[in-house]
Formats: sequence, C-alpha cells, structure tokens
Amino acid sequence: MLVQQHFKDEGDVLSHINKRLKTSSNRSSAADGSRQKGETLSVRGMKTEEVVKLGSPAALASTPPAKSKGNGGEQGGTAMDVEVVGKRNEGGTPSSSAQAHSAGPNGNGDDLSSQKQQEKSASASPKPSPSPAQTRQVYGAYAEREAWLTKQELEGGIRFECVKYKDECNLQHLEWLLALKNIFARQLPNMPKEYIVRLVFDKHHRSMVALKQNKVFGGCTFRCFENQEFGEIVFLAIAAQEQVRGYGTRLMNHLKEYAKTHEKLTHFLTYADNNAIGYFTKQGFTKEIFLEREKWGGYIKDYDGGTLMECALNYQLSYTQFSKIIKQQRDFLDAQVRKISKSHIVYPGMDHFKNLKEGEYKKVEIDSIPGVKEAWKRQEKSRKNAAAGDGDGDGRGKAATGKPTAAKFQLVSPGGLISPSLSSLHSFMTRVHAAVVDHADSWPFKEPVDQLEVPDYYDVIKDPVDLSLIARRICSYEYYIKLEIFVADFKTMFTNARTYNSPDTIYYKCANRLESFFDHQIRSGIAFNGQR
Repeated sequence: MLVQQHFKDEGDVLSHINKRLKTSSNRSSAADGSRQKGETLSVRGMKTEEVVKLGSPAALASTPPAKSKGNGGEQGGTAMDVEVVGKRNEGGTPSSSAQAHSAGPNGNGDDLSSQKQQEKSASASPKPSPSPAQTRQVYGAYAEREAWLTKQELEGGIRFECVKYKDECNLQHLEWLLALKNIFARQLPNMPKEYIVRLVFDKHHRSMVALKQNKVFGGCTFRCFENQEFGEIVFLAIAAQEQVRGYGTRLMNHLKEYAKTHEKLTHFLTYADNNAIGYFTKQGFTKEIFLEREKWGGYIKDYDGGTLMECALNYQLSYTQFSKIIKQQRDFLDAQVRKISKSHIVYPGMDHFKNLKEGEYKKVEIDSIPGVKEAWKRQEKSRKNAAAGDGDGDGRGKAATGKPTAAKFQLVSPGGLISPSLSSLHSFMTRVHAAVVDHADSWPFKEPVDQLEVPDYYDVIKDPVDLSLIARRICSYEYYIKLEIFVADFKTMFTNARTYNSPDTIYYKCANRLESFFDHQIRSGIAFNGQR
C-alpha cells in the first residue's frame, strides 16, 4: 500500500521537492546538462507559485488528497497538478476515448548519453511508414493490420516500453510517465487528477508506454499480484490523433506478452465502463469471471458503474507474433489444398474469338477450353475413389453391392424397435416437433424474428431457424433425410437464442429449458444399436 506523506503547508511541500531534486542531482552530476533548455516542471494549485527543474517526482506520490468542499467543510490537504511545460507533444492533446488497462516494469537503464542520441534522432524527420493497404495480403484484416504494426516496430517507427517509478528513476522514464499521466487526465475527465498521479507514480504499479519517435502517444498502467497470479488493469488511453490504427490492440498484445513472459501471470482483471466494454471484448475479455474469487477478492479496486471483466492468458500463444502465426497456418493450409486441388492454377485466355467481325460466330469444342478436360478427369477420379472407399476391404461398397449400410440406431415404437426408414423417421420427427411446439417455453421460437422489432438480429445471426421453418422442412419430405439434420436445426435455433440474448433474459432461459426438453424427447425415442 502506498504511504502518503502529509505536509503542514505549501512551503513544506516545495522544500521537500527541492530536497529531492538536490539528492537526484548529487547522484548524477550530468543530469541537468542532459535536459533540454526551458523544459520545466510546473507545480500549480499553491499560494506561492514556484517553477523548479524537472527531477524526481517522489513528492507527487506523497501529495495529500485534494481539498473538497461539501456539507462537512473542507477535507484533505493541498491539491497538486504536475505537468511538463514547454514540451508536451502528444501528451497535451486530448483523446476521444479511454479504457482501463495496465503495464509492467522495464529494467532498461538508459544513460544520459543514450538519451541525447534518442532526442537527436527524434528531432529528425520521420520516415513515412507503409499503409496497411500497401502490405495487404489474404490473411484477414486483423492479421494484415498486425503485420503492418510489426513492420513499423522493426523499422523503429513505434515501440513499447515497460517502465516503473522508483527512487532512482531514469529521467527519460520519468518524462514518459509524466506525459502518460497527462493523457490519462484528459482521457478520464471524471477521474480525480490526484488519484491518477498517485497510481501512475506508485511503486507497486507499472506502465506500458507506446512511443513514436520517442514521444508518448498512449499507454496503460497496471498492477501485478504475483502471489495470486493475476494483474489488475487500471488505466489505458491512446491519443485521439493516433486512434483507429490498431495501436490499442497492439498495446494490449505487448501487455499480455510481458505479463506472461516476465510476471508469469495467468489472468487480467479490469473494471470497464460502458464505452470500453466493446474494446475489451475484442481483446479477449469476458464478463464471466472464472478466476477463483479467493484470489482476487479484496485485492483489486472497485469502481462504481464499471463492469468487471476477465481475460485468461494463453501460454501456448505469442501475442506479439500473432500475425506471423496466422500467416504460417494459412500458408500450410494453402499448401495442403494445392495437393488435392488445382484451383490455384490460372489458365491463359483463349485466342479462339480474336479478330471476329461484328455478328460473326465461331464454334468452339468444349474440351478445347483450357482446364475443362482436367476438371472432368478429376471429377471422374473422385467418383471412383468414393465408390471404392465406401465399402469393405475388398473394394465392394454400397455402390457396388447395392446394400445400404446399417443404421446406428433404431426408433422406439409401441410395438418395439423398428428400423429408421424415411416414413418412420418422418413420423418420429413430426411427434417431436409437435411436443416441442406444445411446450410452455416454445413461444419465442414459433415464428421468425421480426426485423422491424429487432433491426440488427439478422446482422448477428446468419443462420436463423424457427419452429415454423422446421415444420415446412418436415412437410417437404426431402430435407430431413437423416435424423442428424433434424437435430442440428434445433440445436442451431437454441444456439442462436443464446448468441443474441444475454444470460439474464427470458429468451436465453427459455432456450435452455426447451433444449433440455428436446434432448429428452430424442433420447427417449431412439435406441442405439448394442444398447441394452
């Protein structure tokens, strides 16, 4: 727990800051020389305004709570708002959205000479990065964007660093944390600034910063609970001008990889507001908490109006190399398909119809069209293989002997067990359908969903099924030639209801109860061969 140091007055605060600055300068005599001229730390909200050089922010973490007026009078001490003055860059630009997130520590101890080189390279004109369209392949939109961002990282356009505040904090890391604090303050206007400062500069918290040309344009702050093997995501934000480019997803992937590799965490928990639930869902978070409550109860911070979400980390997956994995899998599948298919072969165009006059026609033999003869040969070979492989060891199958294969089950009738012929199957399916229709929980499924009442239903559900559709398919005598197809339609109907509706709705509960009734009707009406 962070121990706050309370001061008697503002002068005591300033003397404490100056004392820490002198201590920091004694540790490194070149610290002030490495700072660019004119870059200062501004401390506002005090009676005596004093600007001091940028140094250790230990006083920020020990700042007493801000004054708040209420029925009980004023509470707490003096509020401090700390920001980098003169060089604010992306940190000074407000963003349009913010999500809760987390980051881990970085053992990177950059010296002052390397900082000078980094600042020098940052001032140079950046090289233009290729757009996703220039590197687009047929591996899916997500993989394409991840591949583009990975290429940017390899070229040095962007990078992600894990930093942590400590007493001997690197000045470069300190500047990054201050810039990240400014982004959080603008992204989360309802969050007290003192609270953001306290968590970002808390020694128990870590921050993953997203850098472009050595300037912070986003990041996240989180805390690791090593004994409980989970992490709590606190803040995450990306600058407005850098959004809708996939940086938020890339930041999350680096966070997961860091937590998995360095901290050995198994889960992430976070409280997400209504605007952030969609983002976290895309990143693999769910509202169902599978982590034992004994591990996280009483450890994480509770937020009013937030939704607790969980993400389990997969140790068999490299989150930062995900696009490479998808590409390798796709290439492997393409290679296997090419062994059994010639669909990748592109034949040249035909010269047969060249130089024809208007109204002139010229006959062409169909087998002279490139690829047609080859397709016929492959179809004939496939038919022969299917006929030979559908029987027993001597090559005599159903096509050769004319005898149908034995059914896996028999239907239960009042007269005993009977073979499932087409007519008996039709009678059995009709009885099951009628029993389901008469059930008390069947009312949501009797007719198709009205698109006027639920406009986005058919955008989410691509294979809608209802009881009236199943009835028409039964009456056709041609659709349900196997019991498995009949059962699959019912399962699709129940799955659709659970996919579109949340678990606390009546439709979700009706689907579960009706599915249990349907399963009982099927099990009681058939007997598998060999079953006693």
